Amino acid sequence: MKMTTTYKVLAAALLSGIANASIANTDLLTVYKDALANDTQYKISEANLKATEQDYRISRSSLLPQIGGSVSRSRSDFDNEGQGLDGSPSDPFNSEVNTTTYAIQLDQVLFDWGQWIALDQSEMRVRAAELTHASNLQSLMLRTTQAYLNVLAAEESLEITQNEKSALQKQLDLTREQYESGLANATDFLNAQANYDQAVANEINQETALINAQEALREVTGQYYSELEDVGNSISMESPKPANMDDWMRVATESNLGLKAQQMNVRVARDEVKRNRSGHYPRANFSVNYSDRDSDTDRVFPQGVSGPTPAPPGSTFTSSQLSDGYQASVTISVPLFSGLRTSAQTEKAKQSYLRTTHELEQNTRAIQKNVRSAYTTLEASIQSFNANTRVLESSQSSLEATQDGYQAGTRNIIDVLQATRAVYAAERSLSQAKFNYLINGLKLKQAVGTLTEQDIEQVNEWLVNN
Repeated sequence: MKMTTTYKVLAAALLSGIANASIANTDLLTVYKDALANDTQYKISEANLKATEQDYRISRSSLLPQIGGSVSRSRSDFDNEGQGLDGSPSDPFNSEVNTTTYAIQLDQVLFDWGQWIALDQSEMRVRAAELTHASNLQSLMLRTTQAYLNVLAAEESLEITQNEKSALQKQLDLTREQYESGLANATDFLNAQANYDQAVANEINQETALINAQEALREVTGQYYSELEDVGNSISMESPKPANMDDWMRVATESNLGLKAQQMNVRVARDEVKRNRSGHYPRANFSVNYSDRDSDTDRVFPQGVSGPTPAPPGSTFTSSQLSDGYQASVTISVPLFSGLRTSAQTEKAKQSYLRTTHELEQNTRAIQKNVRSAYTTLEASIQSFNANTRVLESSQSSLEATQDGYQAGTRNIIDVLQATRAVYAAERSLSQAKFNYLINGLKLKQAVGTLTEQDIEQVNEWLVNN
């Protein structure tokens, strides 16, 4: 009893202590919008998509003109002494040269088969990332709905357990009074006590399960909810349409987003073989550069200048030179031998291509398994719900008859306890079948790739109306 009270206090503190807890009766659509804005897995997927989109621009840039400009400023200083060309002594002088150069260069790829293939690959990678992101959105829809329904299932299971404990406590109190007055034996009293104690333990487990389910929902949405729209038992279940599993398998093969993304990855791997093989092919590049050069030269003669045109010591002579021009070239490079690296890279790409084809087959089989599982579980949950509805009705009738027999003395307390627990076991099975139907209907649509927000809205509308 103390442990049960402790769990109740913890659960209440968990909900009331959150400053940003949502208002009561939060519906599924609101929870889904919270998940769309706060789920970290979906945000990671979105960031990965945006990063992959930039890969296409990066690959395309290699095929566009590359233009660069430069400005340089240099200065040189020399001291010159020696002889002239005729062998006569030359006048020593200091030469200072200042040069400014402006240049611009353009490079353009004319032919590089590997870069063109890389551009196609980057485009396919973007498409694969878009499909993966869309698949992750469907996964978010399913994860949010499942976490939402898990909270409702835990709340409903806890309520059933609490009702069972209350019923068993009444029977325990009645048996205790009869035992103390000598109308019941010790065995009856101990059986009633044991069943009640088991109900207390079950309540603790269900309270823990409810807290864990609430935490799982918070992990997706980033916040707690004080109360969610509940699910009633007046549910109209429909069999999956089309009613042929082969039709669902065909749709899954054609429409599953994860499978289509994997197919794009196979195409990328196939082109990777071609890209590496292009290492044997020639490449052609066009290049043109233009430069403008301005040089100023100052010559200082510290001892003057002798000869036909003498100059006094310290004379300075200045000269300037301007030059500009361009150079254009086409370069064709042919690889002759690269140490067998190209062949090894091509073989590696082939093996990677084989790996991706096997992964595609593996994913196809996994999707087929998921479709079959969701389809059969959905049909089984409908049958289970209908069967457990009848079980609950018959269990309640059996309990009433057993209680009447106990009052008449034809049944003992053990029969009553068993009948009581059978009623609540049927309620749990009915509840489980109900939630299995709701979640497996969405699982089936996700497996075939047709799950949309409209499906979430339909479930939400059904929850609100019930």
